[in-house]
Amino acid sequence: MNVKIKRLNDKAILPTKAHTSDAGYDLYASSCYYDDGMLHYGTGVAVEIPEGYVGLVFPRSSIANTHLTLSNSVGVIDSGYRGEIMAKFRKGGTNAYRVGERIAQLIIIPYPEVVFEEVNELSDSDRGVGGYGSSGR
Repeated sequence: MNVKIKRLNDKAILPTKAHTSDAGYDLYASSCYYDDGMLHYGTGVAVEIPEGYVGLVFPRSSIANTHLTLSNSVGVIDSGYRGEIMAKFRKGGTNAYRVGERIAQLIIIPYPEVVFEEVNELSDSDRGVGGYGSSGR
């Protein structure tokens, strides 16, 4: 699949994969500012995701070495969005990413077109309405 990408500044680094078998493309910080208890990282890139696909921005596993939390857990980039890919983190300590470092990862996946059908009853299942913790520890 070809995905068009645009550099928005001279510090922008195009997404990369460490290994050919990796699902996620590493996103790099090209800018950073601190506001209202949050670190805002710009990647300096914008993408044109094809219709029928979505870009998902996940934290990298290296986030465990920082005191950061990706504020929305997973970012959603719809196919119609053409702005800069951003990542916003809650800062809980002194460790943070620097400009030029990998800050998150992007995975582009297809999604089905869904039509919701309102009904009065749903079919039975072995789980039923069991929610949080219903399967035990």
